[in-house]
Amino acid sequence: MSARTRPWGLVMAGLALGPLAPGPGTAAEDTVMKAMRDEMRRSMSQMRLEELEKPYFISYRVDESTTTTSSASFGSLLSSNQHRSRTIHVEVRVGSHELDNTNFLTFPSFSSIGRVFGGRASLPLEDDYQELRRQIWLTTDAAYKSALETLSQKRAALQNKTRAEETPDFSHEEPVTLDADAALVEVETGAAEEMVRSLSALFREMPDIFTSEVRFHARTERTRFVNSEGSSFTRVQRSVGVTAEASTQAEDGLPLHDFVAAYGSRTEDLPGRKQMEAAIREMGARLARLRTAPLLERYNGPVLFEGQAAAELFAQAFAPGLLAARKPVVGDPRMAGFMAQAGGQSLEDKIGARVLPRFLRVIDDPTLASFDGTVLLGGYPVDDQGVLPAATKLVERGILKTLLADRTPIADVETSTGNRRGGGVTPSNVVVEADGGMSSEEIKQELLLLVEDREAEFGVLVRRLGNPAFKGQSDQMMRMAMMMSRGGGSPRVESPVEAYKVYPDGREELIRNVEFSGISAASFKDIVAASAEPTIYTAPFSSGRSSGPRRIFSFGMNRGSREPLVSWVVPSLLFEDLTLKKPSAEVPNLPVAEHPYFEGRVDP
Repeated sequence: MSARTRPWGLVMAGLALGPLAPGPGTAAEDTVMKAMRDEMRRSMSQMRLEELEKPYFISYRVDESTTTTSSASFGSLLSSNQHRSRTIHVEVRVGSHELDNTNFLTFPSFSSIGRVFGGRASLPLEDDYQELRRQIWLTTDAAYKSALETLSQKRAALQNKTRAEETPDFSHEEPVTLDADAALVEVETGAAEEMVRSLSALFREMPDIFTSEVRFHARTERTRFVNSEGSSFTRVQRSVGVTAEASTQAEDGLPLHDFVAAYGSRTEDLPGRKQMEAAIREMGARLARLRTAPLLERYNGPVLFEGQAAAELFAQAFAPGLLAARKPVVGDPRMAGFMAQAGGQSLEDKIGARVLPRFLRVIDDPTLASFDGTVLLGGYPVDDQGVLPAATKLVERGILKTLLADRTPIADVETSTGNRRGGGVTPSNVVVEADGGMSSEEIKQELLLLVEDREAEFGVLVRRLGNPAFKGQSDQMMRMAMMMSRGGGSPRVESPVEAYKVYPDGREELIRNVEFSGISAASFKDIVAASAEPTIYTAPFSSGRSSGPRRIFSFGMNRGSREPLVSWVVPSLLFEDLTLKKPSAEVPNLPVAEHPYFEGRVDP
């Protein structure tokens, strides 16, 4: 399989999801936008509480979505839903661009918890102008009162502190007007239900798999936006996806998990049924082999990340540091600990310094629709704050040039790069390019040369990494507990799903339950080689970093549910020295009885 080929390809065959039914027409667009604009004008001219400050900025964003989901396990339908919603997000700022009510954190009291998570409300689906105005008015009123209280608390906290820097709280940006009108669409559930039933039934052929699930989703979202600076836009985004997850346990009880996923902007972008079936069977066979594979006690030495593993590693360990993250004013000393745990690892202090080998460069480009003929899914015409996106050169010849940012400035990034979406600063289409890249054979040989130099018995090759979006609820709780006990610091990189010992004669031996120790963005300076041929890989992205109280107190419980898709173009990466070890956590017991479906069966 070519490195430029997605795991499930881009060919649509045998997956017909029925006719697409149009949603609301242009009249609905006019009604909602008129209500938003009229209430905006009234709020900016009349909103003032006694002698307190008026808002200097207001924005309204209405997300209207139509979602179809179906899931099945072991050939049986678990859920099937069609859902339509309208939600408004109101942002009210009081003060000034230099100092306002944002970028401030304190522990919420029970009486103020609603205000902390405020600024959002459901709107009626019907195009009732008066009811739309009423709901927008109520949400704006609550957001304004909350903003006044927060600004008062922030000013009080600053009286006892010296601001380390005078960076403004909000950047000035050029107003944008954009209209990308299109009808919402709905997907009939019948064919989606049949597909997930059929695909999940494949696990009836796999006695080594304990739990499994196949999911389908199709989502169309129309976003309407206006702000008090004169910006307005209408944006329509579509996404479809099919995912399959499976779990089992090794013979010693250690858990094993794997997934396959495919995404597109239309159903035609998804792979054909035979390709999906082949990918699921391959995943099942891989997990079956892993059940009896040996453990790796402890390893220090060269590690080669190929294909999907290289893209996931870059996304999890390096990319979060490329996001500008303002350190907020803290109103309660206890909040400092939460910030340290949720903040991750920033590269802000490394702007102008070398963060990668000199032969690597990194670009983020939301305007890029494809790469070498393969569709990229991380792009968008305008970000959630009404800023037009553009290509951003992040790393040149290994030197960090800038960070991705929204309208919350930091010292060295004063304006937005147009990367606000999904509730925070998020990459779009990330391209990592290597000068003088090697062929797949040459980079594997380079791994073996490093093994020879160390007079080691073997090196390690990783072909697949886990993704935090594809974890069960218990895994999410375990991740949070580990983060809290660790006290922040380096991002947690998911364990390899598929890894091998590579011996000097080229022989590969499968190993399981490997964990990384101490890997961070700083580790990427020690990359010694990269391939010429990149892998193109799309997956949900979560930086693990917080951009507000809502994320701080969500504790990651909704991770992966609606995380933005990011497309990665990343070559294979060879590290000279990393540390790997076996898990140190308690091992769960194997099931007491065997799987009832396979009880007493004898393989032919």
